[in-house]
Amino acid sequence: MKDFSLSDVRLFTKAAQLGGLTPAADVLNVPKASASRQLQRLEATVGHLLLHRGSTRFALTEEGREFLVAAQHVLTILDDVMLNLSSGSGTVGGRLRVAVPHYYGREVLGAHLPDFMAAHPQLEVVVETGNDRADLFQDEADVAIRRGREGCDEMVARHLKNEPMVLCAALDYLAAHPAIEGMPDLASHAFLVTEGEGRKKEISLSTTGKIHRVRVGNVFQSDDLELILKLTVAGKGIGLVPLSLAQSHMDSGLLVPVLPSVKLKPQEINLVYLPSRRNSPKIKVFVDYVLNIFKPS
Repeated sequence: MKDFSLSDVRLFTKAAQLGGLTPAADVLNVPKASASRQLQRLEATVGHLLLHRGSTRFALTEEGREFLVAAQHVLTILDDVMLNLSSGSGTVGGRLRVAVPHYYGREVLGAHLPDFMAAHPQLEVVVETGNDRADLFQDEADVAIRRGREGCDEMVARHLKNEPMVLCAALDYLAAHPAIEGMPDLASHAFLVTEGEGRKKEISLSTTGKIHRVRVGNVFQSDDLELILKLTVAGKGIGLVPLSLAQSHMDSGLLVPVLPSVKLKPQEINLVYLPSRRNSPKIKVFVDYVLNIFKPS
C-alpha cells in the first residue's frame, strides 16, 4: 500500500468542503498549479478518480464520497491530538460540535454547559438544537443526543435515560370532541407528534413489547417538542410528549392525560459518537461530563 501525503488529503477535504480546488488552495496557501498536481497524486495513490472537475462541474465521485468520510475522521483525530499536545498540561482544546433535540438542548444541557465550558476554557463548544439526526459519518457533528435507538447500531451509544411519555390534551379540546375510552376511540381525533411517531393519517404508540399503529383523523408532526406542547395546550389536538415536559401543565390543570391506563413505553435517550472518535480527548471529556449529569442520584 502506498503512503498518503497528509497535505494531499487535507487539500482534497477542503476542496470538497468549499466546492473547488481554487478556494481550497487559497485557504491552505497552496499554489494553484500545485493543487491540481496534489489531487492527481492523491487519486493515483487511491487508485480512483475522487472528483469530477471541469469548467462548469465540480462534484465528488462515488469513491470520492467514500474516501471523504474516512479522510475527515482521520484529519479530525490528528488535529485534536496535535492541538492537545501543543497546548500542554493535558488541556483539551479545539471545537466540539454537539447536535441535540430542541428540548434536551435547552432544558437539560443548557443548565450544565456553562460549567463544562468553564472547566475547559480552550474548548469551543457549538450546540445545534433541533438536529438529533445529524449524520456523524458526514462530519455534521462530533457527538449527538438522540431519541430512540434508530441509527445507533454503527456508533457508540451511551444510554442517558429512559424518558416517560404521555398522551395529553387540553380540557377544551376534549370537551369539543368524542369521548375517549379505548384505542379505537382515537380514530376521530387530531394528534400532535414527532416525525418518528406519526404519518399523515396514522400514529405509532409504543407500549411494552408492542407497537400500536392507529388510524386517526389528522396528524401534525414536528421535531420541536416544545412546539407540540404549545399546540396541545392551545387545544389543537392530543399531544404525545415527554412527561417531564408536560408535568407542570398537567399539575396546573391546563392538560390532562389521555388513556392513562395505556402504559406507553419510555423513550430511550442516548449520547452517540463514532467508534473512530472514542479516543478523541474533547469527546471523552464531554461524554464523561454528560454521563455524570444523567447518573442516578
